[in-house]
Amino acid sequence: MIALDSEVFGIYGADESPEVIAARVAVFPTGCVALEEADENGDALLIGYLTTEKWSTLREPALDENPTASHAPDGRVLCITTLVVGAQHQRRGLGKRLLDHAIEIAMRERCEQIVLETAHAERFYQRHGFEKIGEREQRGIHLPIMRLRL
Repeated sequence: MIALDSEVFGIYGADESPEVIAARVAVFPTGCVALEEADENGDALLIGYLTTEKWSTLREPALDENPTASHAPDGRVLCITTLVVGAQHQRRGLGKRLLDHAIEIAMRERCEQIVLETAHAERFYQRHGFEKIGEREQRGIHLPIMRLRL
């Protein structure tokens, strides 16, 4: 997961620490999805993944935020903290599959909205019903904040 996060988000300076990624999976494992494909040896190769957490209120996401402090099990806002597909696997509908999983998670968890920030996929999210509700900068990166009401 860490290598994939760095591969895709590192060029924007938006990759997150290994500790934060591991904590996200530990805090809300049912809010995570991994996409795998068999490599030439038949071994599983991670080609994409999704991590989410639930919040009590709508607010701005932040890179490297500690999910043990921010995740609210009874929250009604689902934050997509990471949705990533490896560079050589993009443009195959896998991002949409992960987004569909996020929407399923939000519905299952009775969330009222989904929020995220994106360094490079604003148009992708707009095509799937998200609206831009703000923007901010972190680490010198322009980050539109997007929301989907359910």
